[in-house]
Amino acid sequence: MKKGDAVSSYDVVVIGAGAAGLCAGALLAREGKRVVVLDRSPYPGGRAMAVPDEGFTLNLGGHLIEDGGSGLTKVFEHVGKKLIHGEVSKEMPIWDNASGWGSIRDRYTDRAELKKVVKALADTPYEALDDWDDRSLREWIHQHTSDQGVVDLFEFISVLECMTDNWYDHSASDNLYVRKMHYEERNTAAYSCWPGQGWDGLWRDLADAITEHGGELRLGASVERVIIENGAVKGVAVAREPKVLPNEFFEEEILEASAVISTLPVWNVLNVVPRSALPEWYASQIEFLAQDKFRIAWLGLYLATEEPVTQYDPRELSTWTATPSTDCSGFMFDQSAMDPSCSPEGTHLHVLGAIIPGAKGRDREWCRATMEAFERDAETMWPGFAKPVWRRRHLVFEPSFGVIQMPGLVGKYRPHWRAPNVEGLWFASETFRSRGVGTDRAARAALTCVEDYLGARIPTFGEGWRY
Repeated sequence: MKKGDAVSSYDVVVIGAGAAGLCAGALLAREGKRVVVLDRSPYPGGRAMAVPDEGFTLNLGGHLIEDGGSGLTKVFEHVGKKLIHGEVSKEMPIWDNASGWGSIRDRYTDRAELKKVVKALADTPYEALDDWDDRSLREWIHQHTSDQGVVDLFEFISVLECMTDNWYDHSASDNLYVRKMHYEERNTAAYSCWPGQGWDGLWRDLADAITEHGGELRLGASVERVIIENGAVKGVAVAREPKVLPNEFFEEEILEASAVISTLPVWNVLNVVPRSALPEWYASQIEFLAQDKFRIAWLGLYLATEEPVTQYDPRELSTWTATPSTDCSGFMFDQSAMDPSCSPEGTHLHVLGAIIPGAKGRDREWCRATMEAFERDAETMWPGFAKPVWRRRHLVFEPSFGVIQMPGLVGKYRPHWRAPNVEGLWFASETFRSRGVGTDRAARAALTCVEDYLGARIPTFGEGWRY
C-alpha cells in the first residue's frame, strides 16, 4: 500500500452488481456481514440491467426469469423482499422454413411418450445428471423414447434458454437440471415470467435489501485488482475518482477484506485477479473457457409497432433454428405484453435475437451484413414488422450472455467456484461452475459461494441443489 491510499475495512467485498453480486451482497448483509458490492457501471443489474432510451425501457439482451420458486425467489424471501412473478408465457410458436409457423404442441402428438421421459427425469436424482456433462440432450432422451416430437420439445426449449443451435450442442446435464426443476416446481417443461416489479424494480429491491441490512452498494466504482498476499485475500484496490491529476492512475482506494466474491465472467476475471496467484491448471481452465468461440453472442433487435405482433398469445416466446436467409437460431417476445410500462402508450416493444457464433462477435462487417439479412427475415416471418415506429439494433457480445452450454463446457468442465490455493476468493459467476438459466443461475451461484463462505447452509433454502 502506498502513501496516500485511502483504506476501508469489510468482511467481504463483492465485485459486480449484476444478479449474482446483488444476491450475494443481500444474503451476506442479511447474515450480519460487513459487505460492500462494487460495480463500474452507474446502473445495477449487470448483463440484465434496464436502461431508458427515448421513452422505452430496454434490457441488455432478452431476459425473463426462469425460476420456479426455489432460487432467485427464495433469495428475495430470505432478505425480506418479494419477487413478484408477473406475466407468464403459455405458448411457444416455432418457425420452420418449409411450413412457416406452428405450435410446439403440434410436434409431440403422443403424450404417452412425453410422460415416459418426464417420469424418467423425475426418477433421476440431480447428482446423477452430473454424469451427463459431456453428452448431448438427445442422447439422454433417446434412452427413453425415439419420438421426434418429444425430442423437438426439449431441444427447442434449449434454443430459447441456453442459446445453443445444433442438436449435438445442447448439453444434457445443464438442460435436464432446469427441466427437472420446472416439472417439480411448476409441473411444466419450461417456466418463464416477467418480474412484476420490472427489471429496474427487481434490482432496486435487491439493492435496498443490501443497505437495509447494513451493507453498502457503490456504483461507478472500478475494481483495479484483487490484493492477494501469501496465498490469502487481503482486499481489493479501487480506482480513485475523481482523478486529481491528468492521466493519474497510481492512486487507489484500498478496501481491506479477508474474502472477495467476484462475479466477473471468465473473460474478465484475470484482468483483476493476479494470474500468478492461481495454480497454472486453474488459470488455464479460465483462459480456455474465455475463448470467443465458446461465448454466446447474438444480434439484438428492438422493434416497436403500433399493433402487437403475435402468433397465438401476446406473452408467447417464439423460437426457430434458422431464419429464411441465415443459419441463425433465435427468439422473439413482445416485452410490452409482459410489462406495458416499458414502452409509450399505443406502442408495443418487441425483443428479437439472432444467435451467432461467438467467434464472429468481433467481425463488425459480418455482423452488420447478418443483421441486415436478419431484419429482412423478421419481416418475412412477421409481416407486422415491415414498418416499425421505432427500432434499436445492438450486438450482445460484450457484455455477453455467457459461455455456451455445450457438452464438455458445463458442470465439472468449468472452473470451480472456490479458487484453489487462495484463501478467501470465490467466483459467483454463471460462467464458472453453476447450473440453471440466466438470472436464476447467477442467484444460485451466489448462494453457493455465500454458503461456502459461511461454512453452513442457510435454512431458508433447504437441502435442495445449489450451483
